[in-house]
Amino acid sequence: MYKHLFLIVALLIAVGSAVDDDAHAKAKEVHKDDGHGNFAYSYDITNGIGAQEVGDAHNNVQGQYHFTTKEGVPIQVSYTADENGYHPHGDSLPTPPPTPEAILKALAYIEAHPPKEEQKVRPRPQPKHGRH
Repeated sequence: MYKHLFLIVALLIAVGSAVDDDAHAKAKEVHKDDGHGNFAYSYDITNGIGAQEVGDAHNNVQGQYHFTTKEGVPIQVSYTADENGYHPHGDSLPTPPPTPEAILKALAYIEAHPPKEEQKVRPRPQPKHGRH
């Protein structure tokens, strides 16, 4: 009986110390900047949160960040950012549902049968109503 009580108390202490881990987390940071627009930075925190990023004078940036969810799932996202926008990549990011087969068939049909240029209809001249 006491053996089980001891295990429960030990488990509660372990869970409690894991929750407090964020409050006592330590960070390791690195920053580099050459003064010409090129830069790099990174940080890693002892609680598992971290990020890295490098960029150049042409506003091209590459990086990644990572953390662990409360459920214990590790998350990592890498990204690029440039004149075409921000482009994240990662297994945890939502993705759109697949395009329905009927829509794909309709698009293929439209591509195979482009609409013909409509003939321009000239307006009919209106009869002149005059007083004689």
